[in-house]
Amino acid sequence: MRCLAGVVHWAWTWIFLSAAACAAPASIMERMQTQRIAQLGIDASMEHGDAWLASQLLEDPQSPYSASIAQPGFTNETWWAEVVASLPEGTGEADALNQLRQEFGATRARPGVDVTVSEHGFRDSFVAAHAIKAGLDADIFWHMLDVFGYERARRLAGYAMGLQLLREQVTRVPIDRQLDSGIDGDVVARFFRATQPSHISTRDIRYLNILVQHGLLHPARGPGIPLPWRIARSAAAFRDAEGYLYGPPCRPDATPNPTMAGSGAESDLRTPCLVAATDRAVHRWHVAELRRPMIRETHAKDSMAAKLGMLVGALLPLLDMMALAEIVEAAIADDMVTANTLSRADADILSARATRLTCVIPE
Repeated sequence: MRCLAGVVHWAWTWIFLSAAACAAPASIMERMQTQRIAQLGIDASMEHGDAWLASQLLEDPQSPYSASIAQPGFTNETWWAEVVASLPEGTGEADALNQLRQEFGATRARPGVDVTVSEHGFRDSFVAAHAIKAGLDADIFWHMLDVFGYERARRLAGYAMGLQLLREQVTRVPIDRQLDSGIDGDVVARFFRATQPSHISTRDIRYLNILVQHGLLHPARGPGIPLPWRIARSAAAFRDAEGYLYGPPCRPDATPNPTMAGSGAESDLRTPCLVAATDRAVHRWHVAELRRPMIRETHAKDSMAAKLGMLVGALLPLLDMMALAEIVEAAIADDMVTANTLSRADADILSARATRLTCVIPE
């Protein structure tokens, strides 16, 4: 059995440092974990992990296409009332639930239902819905396809999102502060000058890799879906843009085609109807794609693409574990130790629990 304990500990350290810099946790999941641990104690809070939250938010947690539960049972709990009361003025319970669904990955991307779709340069409403939800610009999307092709583009969706994150940083940070902030906007320009993988330097790829890892370990707070879901939705956009040889897994109305779309355990080797699937389900599909061996090509020009493919392994452990509510629980436990509201022994119990959940059986 292979465990990600070292990576997990590293992730906790960085998340902890990020969280400790704030006077109070900002995300709904962080607020929930803090209140549950404080009010219920370790034993009771350990019953409220990833599976429990899925059962509270999704009508059918086993289905990739599950609708959301309008009023989860926990909304009657006193700790939930404390969560809502801790939110900025003007933020009601409905807003808190919507934000929680986005954070947990319980929302979908049906065009015209979950995502407002216009042209946006994506040529297809399903592709547009994924990309818009991911916050991925059309020019980055199409250039990734031009340089890498469909299969590589969806496997390298993390690097497409890295370019998007870098562009967002360049836009947000004044130019005179970018150098001191470690922002190299020229990476975007160099990427757009590339016409094949070998034109992209190893330095630039490593820079994007660090940028994405940092984004995964320091979750951004605010509107929109978390970075792991953004990356998965970007990959879904590349997949749907490719088309389906034996028929699409979705009907034109964005409902699953029962004769084509995989569901449940039977979908291991089949692509689900991605726009109808929850972000968590799309994330599971994407992680499975990253684990799947890529078709080898022998052309010399593909040597850089092979190096890029190897770098997928640097993001996969983080992408895989960041879907677990227990990771947030462990990070918050560390924060509570610092605030002297939780013992180190109790925090270690939660950390050990998260570590066990990130152990996988090698293929």
